[in-house]
Amino acid sequence: HLSHTINFMKNWQKALKLLRSKEKDVHLIVNPTLWELFKEACKKEGTTPNQMVSELVLQYLEETGILDEYLKKVNF
Repeated sequence: HLSHTINFMKNWQKALKLLRSKEKDVHLIVNPTLWELFKEACKKEGTTPNQMVSELVLQYLEETGILDEYLKKVNF
């Protein structure tokens, strides 16, 4: 499990750096209270909501195997 976790972290962190230059503005509908709590948590962690959402999306894609498929296609 540990080696999978390490590889998991490496893949999505590498992909985040690769994809960072290609960002798209998206619209989300989120409960305002939850959004404020999320922003507060991000601030405490020294990150931004945008960065955290990108990381969460990449983590999800890694968990589903879709990120690995994409990285293979682009020879990453």
